[in-house]
Amino acid sequence: MYNHQIPPGAADVVHYRLDVPGNVRASITVEVRLQYRKFDTTYMKHVYGEDFANDLPIMTLAVDRMTFPVRDEDVQNEPSEIPVWERWNDYGIGMLLKGGKTKGELRRAEEAFIQVEALGRPDGPLNLARVYLQQGMVQDQAIEALGRAAAFDPPAPGWSVAWFTGLVNKQNGFLDEAIASFKSIVEADDAETRQRGFDFGQDYRLLNEIGLTFFERAKQERGEANRSQRERFLQDARSYFDRALVFDPENITAHYNLSLILRQVGERNEGMAHLEQYQKYKPDDNARGQAVAVARMNDPAANHAAEAIVIYDLNRREAFERTLGTGGRRATRYELGVPDQ
Repeated sequence: MYNHQIPPGAADVVHYRLDVPGNVRASITVEVRLQYRKFDTTYMKHVYGEDFANDLPIMTLAVDRMTFPVRDEDVQNEPSEIPVWERWNDYGIGMLLKGGKTKGELRRAEEAFIQVEALGRPDGPLNLARVYLQQGMVQDQAIEALGRAAAFDPPAPGWSVAWFTGLVNKQNGFLDEAIASFKSIVEADDAETRQRGFDFGQDYRLLNEIGLTFFERAKQERGEANRSQRERFLQDARSYFDRALVFDPENITAHYNLSLILRQVGERNEGMAHLEQYQKYKPDDNARGQAVAVARMNDPAANHAAEAIVIYDLNRREAFERTLGTGGRRATRYELGVPDQ
């Protein structure tokens, strides 16, 4: 239904609603803790059964405190040790990752990355290009942003600029330029990539993208006169899909496109073999849709968390439940005599 994990190097944004009573006149201080425990207990019960007990500790990764003015009072908060540009950038990344479903989040991501660029960081224009790509604004804004990212001193990472430049060129139909950009990443071998241990030749997503671009390029060579050129591009595409399967043997993108390419070049049996692999590993979207629908119907909390933009209400009844002298069940704040405000 949803995946709210934050992988290394990424960021996320969580929205909370706090209702402030009308009679409150002083400032309000909010303390936030980021807590983590490895393995989700509910999920692990599906694996090991209902007797599974998650005894791993809950760790507090970070704590912060912020005071908000309610009226017109002057509020002073402690300055953050995290650089301003990094906070803007993380906020923008969180909005960008949510922006695939809502344009409003993409606009907020754009505003954040404009701030990052104004603070003198190449991450700003580089991430602006990502926003513009997702918005489909590839002809002007994305190209200009990538140019600014590459011109920074120091510039944005060359492989990142090449990746997004390749995507822009591919969307604009400049397939030869896109192929050159993607291949430059695979072939990247300099002091920085060696120091950081990067070998993009093992990235099956990149290899698939090159294969797909070569496949599209082959389609442009129509007619008998261009047959040899078309077959050369098809073989190039085939070689990159084959490389992708070395690192991900169950990759459905590689198997499906190999099934098409091989049948076009006359290797029907091998093409059918890849089609069978594609059908074997392809997720059953119908089954997934049915399972998600049932799960959302049976779990209101998960149904809420699966929305595109989730606002968690801090004043909901469940936040005030207690387990006190009620025969083992959870007593609500109303049963315990807790006032509404």
